[in-house]
Amino acid sequence: MTPLLPGEQVLWQGRPGGGVPADLSNPGRLLFGFAFVAFSLFWMDKAMASGPIWLGGLPFLFIGLKLSVWQAWAPRLRAKVAVYRLTETRVLVDLVWPLIGTRSAVMSPGPSTIVERSGGPATITLRHQVAGPRGNATESLTLLRLDEADHVMALIRQMQRNAA
Repeated sequence: MTPLLPGEQVLWQGRPGGGVPADLSNPGRLLFGFAFVAFSLFWMDKAMASGPIWLGGLPFLFIGLKLSVWQAWAPRLRAKVAVYRLTETRVLVDLVWPLIGTRSAVMSPGPSTIVERSGGPATITLRHQVAGPRGNATESLTLLRLDEADHVMALIRQMQRNAA
């Protein structure tokens, strides 16, 4: 998990609410991915008679699996491993994957940070512009399916006021 700065205290900690549905918002991509998987398996099966050339089909199989299975189930898996924390100055999102390790994202909301709330079980998205060597980019951080969204929004708004 992301270490806290000296003197920093956690004001709120939570996880996404249960029941995150699979992402079926792009059925065309899912069907294309499944077709890619089917063709890859067919090609690999036919190529096995020619020796190790069938291994050339593995990258295509993995691409098809990413387009179909991973795209649909990634939000559900991320929700199971996500831990959200709010301190006085930062919003921390840690994805604690069992075999991969922890992936962290941190944002310090300021007055120019756009904070949006959407959905039934509320999702809060924070966005702000970041200047980089290649120009401006939008940095975003999303807290999915929060049961205590009103409390979290109040804490984020307080962070924005304190940063001004």
